[in-house]
Amino acid sequence: MPKLKDTPKIDRPREKFLAKGPDALSKSELLAILIGSGIKGKNVKQLSEQIIKKYSNTFLDLTIADLLAISGIGKAKALQIISSLALARRFYDEKKPQENLILTAKDAIALNFDLKEKKKEYLVCLFLNARNALLKKEIISIGTLDKSLIHPREIFGPAVELRSAGIILLHNHPSGDPSPSEQDKEVFNKIIEAGKIMGVNILDFIIIGNEKNHSFFECLQGENKQDFYISDGVQFSFFDLLIDKKIEYSNQEALLAKKIKIIDLFAGIGGIKIGFENVGFECVFSNDFDKNCKITYDLNFSGDQKALVLGDIFKISSDIIPDFDILTGGFPCQPFSIAGYQKGFSDDGRGNLFFEIIRILKDKKPKAFLLENVKNLKTHDNSSTIKVIYSELQKLGYYVVDKVLNTMEYGNIPQNRERIYIVGFLDQKAFSNFSFPGKIPLVKTINDCLEKNIDEKYYYNGSPLFARLKKEVVRQNTVYQWRRQYVRENKNNVCPTLTANMGMGGHNVPIIIDNKGIRKLTPRECANFQGFPNNFKLPNIADSALYKQFGNSVSVPVVERVAANIKKALT
Repeated sequence: MPKLKDTPKIDRPREKFLAKGPDALSKSELLAILIGSGIKGKNVKQLSEQIIKKYSNTFLDLTIADLLAISGIGKAKALQIISSLALARRFYDEKKPQENLILTAKDAIALNFDLKEKKKEYLVCLFLNARNALLKKEIISIGTLDKSLIHPREIFGPAVELRSAGIILLHNHPSGDPSPSEQDKEVFNKIIEAGKIMGVNILDFIIIGNEKNHSFFECLQGENKQDFYISDGVQFSFFDLLIDKKIEYSNQEALLAKKIKIIDLFAGIGGIKIGFENVGFECVFSNDFDKNCKITYDLNFSGDQKALVLGDIFKISSDIIPDFDILTGGFPCQPFSIAGYQKGFSDDGRGNLFFEIIRILKDKKPKAFLLENVKNLKTHDNSSTIKVIYSELQKLGYYVVDKVLNTMEYGNIPQNRERIYIVGFLDQKAFSNFSFPGKIPLVKTINDCLEKNIDEKYYYNGSPLFARLKKEVVRQNTVYQWRRQYVRENKNNVCPTLTANMGMGGHNVPIIIDNKGIRKLTPRECANFQGFPNNFKLPNIADSALYKQFGNSVSVPVVERVAANIKKALT
């Protein structure tokens, strides 16, 4: 039997393809290129002709078993042929209009919109192929969802029969609240672990409520989330993600047993402390020199091991500060603020407080630090100030990074408040793992931060200032800033009626017009605009002191998000 190499080159399938293109080749010649080589006594062209002749009418439906029945076709060649056919069909099918593709949580919910009206609990399963096309929709159970009543075989039995590549589970809460219960979480864990064993991906578990829905897919992804389920054979696997989360949770549990310790310098009323403790840190030392701040701080944290240490930081020895892991501090901003005289480091008493931070960092060598100040610190004195700060911190061996964060963009609080956050780590790996949080949509409005019933003492109606303010404060639902001798509207080009700029020290008072007239914000409203919790207590001291405290404080939600990323970097 002639060998292929004895055939003139121009008639060999590969050379013919290159010279004349695919249309010049017969079906058997195209198949010969795919098979590659023949067997003893039969060259590849003859082997291909035999296959084409035998399966001419059913070639596109060939199976591996069909090909293995042909002498000379082993598993490797059979797989090559069947895979090529499947790939061609896949691309061809994708060009055709597709129905019932489930690519997002919204697609899955749209197919089960009636669940929100159900008075009993339903568990529904969508069985999908590798392209996320719906194969079948099936009700798994009706009644109370119970991990002991939902057996994996009820889900994976049909999945195996249908050769399903992935499934999506949907469950309704007749109460209307889509928040997952402990039973939901247990069922979810049980099913995805079974899915890993069965080789079927769990693409999502969705809880349907009246107004909102909860997607485990979106929830477990964290900040770098995507809207679309991954398909085409590289599908999103909940099992791997859940394992990552379990490792993260176990790390957090270990940290709870031995919490990461922070100290809070220039603590004010504890805004930074609240942000860090909300994500699992422990504050072991706080210091400020303002007596009114100590009143507010101790009222809210009296149960802590350490109350606020009142005193000048210049006189506080490193020896009296307990061991800690992270130094935090919003050192005084007036020397660098555009609202002040901008004397910087030359501002006696206040400008050189930064070097007290350097002293304590040098003495205690904590793992990391977080410093907060006004945005203008970054450009003060033609950026010389920030260069000095970086130089001093880097001399101590810290890797340093900074970013200006706006409260309304990073904390979901309607306040146009830009502050610089400087973060440093001794360990380069932790530094490499750290990133500032990403922007989040602003959902809250000014009205969400305002109180319902306002005491008459906060209104300017009838006061000597009323006539002047009435000319300048013209729009409702907008916070204005009365700074010294002028009034300005707090707005920006993005959302002019949803922002407020807190500056509440001395003559800096935020004012607003409502249906009763022109008034100051109340101290409680100022706390709301800084993201302090509703249970934060206000002491019986002068309102002017409270305005100053909240004006000088940090925006708690922003600090909390930065603290969470510091924690991730360290663990």
